[in-house]
Amino acid sequence: LCLPGWLHTLRAEDMAQEYQLKAAFLVNFAKFITWPEQALPVDQQEFILCVVGDDPFGPALAGIERKTVGGRTIRVVKSSSLKKIPDCQMLFVSRSEADTLNQLAAAIGHKAVVTVSDLPDFIKADGHIQLVTSGNRLSFIINHTAMKEQGLQANASLLSLAADVQ
Repeated sequence: LCLPGWLHTLRAEDMAQEYQLKAAFLVNFAKFITWPEQALPVDQQEFILCVVGDDPFGPALAGIERKTVGGRTIRVVKSSSLKKIPDCQMLFVSRSEADTLNQLAAAIGHKAVVTVSDLPDFIKADGHIQLVTSGNRLSFIINHTAMKEQGLQANASLLSLAADVQ
């Protein structure tokens, strides 16, 4: 009788650990990507990471707000939908936005915003970085072509760590 509740708790803990690791990936991605100057001006004090849709990270993102990217403090901004995205340098699209993924390009426009998600086929929707889990291993796929079209450049080290580069 207690077993189903125990399994649910384990899955919740696994999800928390998974998204804590994904939060760390976001910070590290930011350290290995170059933005055009107009997207990340020298005098800008913050690096803005947006999460759109239901926030799967929970408290994991609170820890990254103490970290820096290129001397800028990370600030996390949450948005309820792709229609209401504030200006940011990196955008995580949560699974709750799967039905509106076709609106991603219109929501971003021509802004140099790195888009990241763990949605299946995110790369096919012109997303930039798709987080993928295989067994117990978290890796990522980079759509370098789409990134370059927006003036973004992934460092060779980041590209070499990717499971696939398109």
